[in-house]
Amino acid sequence: MKNTKKIIIGFISLIIVLAVFYGGYFKNNKEIEFFHDKFGIPLPKKSKIIYSYKSYGALGDGYRLYIYQVTSKSMIDIVKKGYANHWSELPLPSDFTASFSKKIRAITDETTSKLITLDAARGYYMIRNNQTNASITGTNVFNSSFDNVMIGIMNLDNNRIYLLSYNM
Repeated sequence: MKNTKKIIIGFISLIIVLAVFYGGYFKNNKEIEFFHDKFGIPLPKKSKIIYSYKSYGALGDGYRLYIYQVTSKSMIDIVKKGYANHWSELPLPSDFTASFSKKIRAITDETTSKLITLDAARGYYMIRNNQTNASITGTNVFNSSFDNVMIGIMNLDNNRIYLLSYNM
């Protein structure tokens, strides 16, 4: 009887430990794969996710923000792939940055809006429409093409990659 209890407790403990490792492993990979799925650029598996937040309502309106930390060497490889995928060079135009920041603050919460580095000076960015997957090149953020947006920013100053997606 004692051996049976020990075996059952050991088996349950093993299942709990495996579930914890399994859940953590795939959560990180899911966020890393999301960037690849949306922008066609694979991030290294060892990329750190330093911020991850999603907030969506019942009708699909909401946003997500992922911030990835990569090494300098990895960033060089990622930038080469981004350049080949037609990412634009930072900085963003200042008039666009001001109005886009206001729109992001209106859609997200205060903490999230402060984390996005629209004023980064060195790096690359891509702005796409979530529904059509087409690049957005205009600067009128109040145009309907900016209602469902995905923006990626590669900041070379801190080797961070930002992915903000929102649907209105």
